[in-house]
Amino acid sequence: MRLGDKYGALIERHRGLEAEIAAEMKRPMPDSMLLQRLKRQKLLLKDEIESWERLFSAVRAKPVLHAGELRS
Repeated sequence: MRLGDKYGALIERHRGLEAEIAAEMKRPMPDSMLLQRLKRQKLLLKDEIESWERLFSAVRAKPVLHAGELRS
């Protein structure tokens, strides 16, 4: 699995959790334990997505060094 694919899968799962939470909230008597678990999963995914974004940002920002070159 490529890195971009992994990142995309995380985004899709996050959206899926949003939909699950919204659907549960629309029920006449939402299951509070289920909502708590879904929200926790969504938050963990958000943290992981932000980690990937920081990694992508760092990789793009740093120049590529070739063998024998030193960063000044």
